[in-house]
Amino acid sequence: MSDAPRPPRITSARDLLLEDLGKLLTTEETLARSVLPKLQQEIKDEQLKSAVSEHLEQTRTHVENVKSAFAALGASPSGTEAKGLEGLKQERESTIQELQPALRDGFNASAAMGTEHYEIASYEAAIRLADAAGEEEVARLLHANLQQEVDALNKLAQHATRLAEQGAKEPAVP
Repeated sequence: MSDAPRPPRITSARDLLLEDLGKLLTTEETLARSVLPKLQQEIKDEQLKSAVSEHLEQTRTHVENVKSAFAALGASPSGTEAKGLEGLKQERESTIQELQPALRDGFNASAAMGTEHYEIASYEAAIRLADAAGEEEVARLLHANLQQEVDALNKLAQHATRLAEQGAKEPAVP
C-alpha cells in the first residue's frame, strides 16, 4: 500500500473551468428539477410564489446556457457533485419543519437567497476563468445567467424583508 500522493485530477485552467461548469450544471438542473418546484408547492404567499415561478423558467434557460458553454469548449455536458448546494438544501430541510407556518415563507425566501449567493459566486468564478482563457462565448453565456441570478436575488431580498416584517408581527405560538 502506497502513501504516495495521487496526481492532481485538475491540471489546467480549462480543467477547472469544466469542473466549475459541471457544478453549475448540477446546481441548475437540481434547482429546475426538484428544488424550485418543491418551493412553488410549499409557498403560500402569492407574490413570492410568482417570483419563484419566474425564476424556475429562467433556471431552465440557465441549464441550456451551461450546456451551450460546454459545447463552446468542445466538451460534453457533464454534471459534477455540487456539495455547496447540497449543504444549503440540508440546512433548509433541518429548519423548515421547526417553524410555525407564519414564518415559513419568509424563511424560504431567505433560504433561496442563500442559494442565489452560492450561484452568483459560482458564476463569477467560472466567468473569471472563461475570461482569462479568452473564451468569450462561454463568458457571454455565463454572464447572461449571472445577471438573472443577481436580479432574482434582489427580488427575493424584497420578499424576504416584507415577509420577515409580517412574521415579526405574528404572535408567538407556544
